[in-house]
Amino acid sequence: MGAPSDDSPEVVVHVGDGSDAPRPVDPARPGPAPADPASDHPFLLLTRDPAERIQARCLDDGTYEVEHTAQTHSRQLYTSDALLVRDIVWSWIQRDSWWSDTVAWTTVDPALAELHALHEELSGMLDGMSVLDTVTDELDSALARADELLGDLDLND
Repeated sequence: MGAPSDDSPEVVVHVGDGSDAPRPVDPARPGPAPADPASDHPFLLLTRDPAERIQARCLDDGTYEVEHTAQTHSRQLYTSDALLVRDIVWSWIQRDSWWSDTVAWTTVDPALAELHALHEELSGMLDGMSVLDTVTDELDSALARADELLGDLDLND
């Protein structure tokens, strides 16, 4: 009797629209229209296991941020060259050392990574606060208008 086969892929691909919930994609069965991460999905995340991943994000100014994390070590680079991003990701998938040896990576300080994560979290909260400020301003305007209308009434009848 043979060993049980493991059908899980070596690399799991996630594409996302910038939200916190990327969706997994099976490259072997992409469906009728393969997902294009360039326009509708500005990031591409590939994971080998929970401790190793590589992510490419298209930033607002058109540059790409590529980040590799293995265990607790993280490094990144920024480039406007989409072909370089493609080559890095493909080399990583193939376990070719080119992506690691040839590309000029910058090591991410763990303290800075923590500050970046905190900034992202607080930015989301601040966006919610600005919506709350808008609602409060509208409520204040409505109450001021109600005061004007009630002030016109003669309540001494």
